[in-house]
Amino acid sequence: MNRIPSLVLTSSLLLALALSACKSKPAEEPAATAAATQPDAATPNQPAQSTQEPPKQEAPKQEAPKPAEAKPEAAKPAESKPAESKPEEKKAEPAKPEVAKPEAKKEEPKKEEPKPAVTFLNCDKAEALSTKKLDSGVIVEDLKLGEGAEVKPGATVTINYHGTLKDGGTMFDTTRGKQPATFPLNRLIRGWQQGVPGMKPGGIRRLTIPYAQAYGENGRPPVIPAKADLVFIIELIGVVEPAK
Repeated sequence: MNRIPSLVLTSSLLLALALSACKSKPAEEPAATAAATQPDAATPNQPAQSTQEPPKQEAPKQEAPKPAEAKPEAAKPAESKPAESKPEEKKAEPAKPEVAKPEAKKEEPKKEEPKPAVTFLNCDKAEALSTKKLDSGVIVEDLKLGEGAEVKPGATVTINYHGTLKDGGTMFDTTRGKQPATFPLNRLIRGWQQGVPGMKPGGIRRLTIPYAQAYGENGRPPVIPAKADLVFIIELIGVVEPAK
């Protein structure tokens, strides 16, 4: 029973509010507005809600953040460093022009001149092809080798010869500029009998004969002194008669 008077009071208040609102608004507004303010019959316990939507508030526009402006750095004043004392540089001397040195001429290898053929006339200082010393002390040197049959001991031979003293080189007998001589070997000094055998025609030998195998202690004055060693150069021309 107490519920009805409260509803009547509430409705009266709402009606009074609506009438005051209508008086304050201009007459052009439609009546639908007033009807909208009336309470919903289905919900008598709830107060009438205003149908007017509150004005929409626009969200403030967010401005895009501006890129930070690069502030120019203030130029720092250059630090003044004390001047370093540099050592005095030596002035470079102008380069001296290089004097072109003459190229050393390459020495061509000297061609060995062919040795002259050994002959009876030029063989006094010829190098020996072979040398041997006999038991008697006679030295036999072959200066030129011959060809043909060898001379046997006791044969008769035709020869050229040139005899000198070993001490001083004095010539005491020779066939140079003369005709060759023919001798049987067994009639000559022992040095010849030992040194000539084995030669071949055309061959040349040098015989160094000690005085004991030559003219002995007495020699053959005035040509050959006493105890004189002799040197003979002998060229075999040919064998006249073989050994008997």
